[in-house]
Amino acid sequence: MSIEVRHLNKRFGDFVALDDVTVSLPTGQLTALLGPSGGGKSTLLRIIAGLDSADSGTVSIEGTEATHLPPQKRNVGFVFQHYAVFKHMSVAKNVAFGLEIRKRPKDEIAHRVDELLKLVHLSQFSHRMPSQLSGGQRQRMALARALAVEPSVLLLDEPFGALDAKVRKELREWLRNLHDEVQVTTVFVTHDQEEALEVADEIVVVNEGRVEQVGTPDQLYDEPANDFVMSFLGEVTHLGGVSLRPHDVELDITPRLAGAVEGTISRMVRIGFEVRLTVLTVDGDEVSVVATRTHARAQGLAEGSTVWLTPADGATMVPRMAAVAG
Repeated sequence: MSIEVRHLNKRFGDFVALDDVTVSLPTGQLTALLGPSGGGKSTLLRIIAGLDSADSGTVSIEGTEATHLPPQKRNVGFVFQHYAVFKHMSVAKNVAFGLEIRKRPKDEIAHRVDELLKLVHLSQFSHRMPSQLSGGQRQRMALARALAVEPSVLLLDEPFGALDAKVRKELREWLRNLHDEVQVTTVFVTHDQEEALEVADEIVVVNEGRVEQVGTPDQLYDEPANDFVMSFLGEVTHLGGVSLRPHDVELDITPRLAGAVEGTISRMVRIGFEVRLTVLTVDGDEVSVVATRTHARAQGLAEGSTVWLTPADGATMVPRMAAVAG
């Protein structure tokens, strides 16, 4: 394992930021720390980086006990949400900064900067100032600067949070490709579920200072440990005694299957090829259902229609009591 975190605790006054957090982050993988704002994920990342210290617990990086090491001795690269660029330096000078303070030979610095600017597709902008770049270009520059010193671990704190949706999507695809090329162990913080599911090899779900579940995107989506993980990683609705995904609810105009629950369509909205329905059941549940436009038309569905609902075969379901107990 590249990063071993053991029994970390951190308080800010009365607020518990981390509560006995233990997690192992694999070498060479891209791991997402995913959770709601204030859940503890950025605090965990900053403690790994050495930018904050824990009240108790240990951090090991690449087999080295790093709990009390200063950031510059941990061999980590760190990228913030708001770039933290040197505004008075050119793009090339920003990327070269870490190498220059380490007093590397000038020809080595020039070669490394040239190599990295090609990697992040900024070669043609090397002499520009950061203010002359777009937000996405500035973030790519920040990543190149972090990679310049060849860190053993790259840590990204909401790296695309300040960018608009289109640029975010482009950059996360770019980050995945970059990671596959450079193979540096990468940990990034996000509260964007789609970002984590699309980019990460492994996801650590953090909530209220605790690790709720660790696994691959498919494991977390298909086998959530509890109601929180399930609801945080996608839309959830409730039918009978279980929580499940709206697209995992079978809807029929006749009671075709045993155990089907009767209800009435109270709302029906078409969004592109999807039709989203709200069904009020005889049991008092308000169930969200997603169907294709073709299925809705074939069934002749309309607001006021009587329908019967059942969980689809293979549906991911969590008992509703888990939400209460959790």
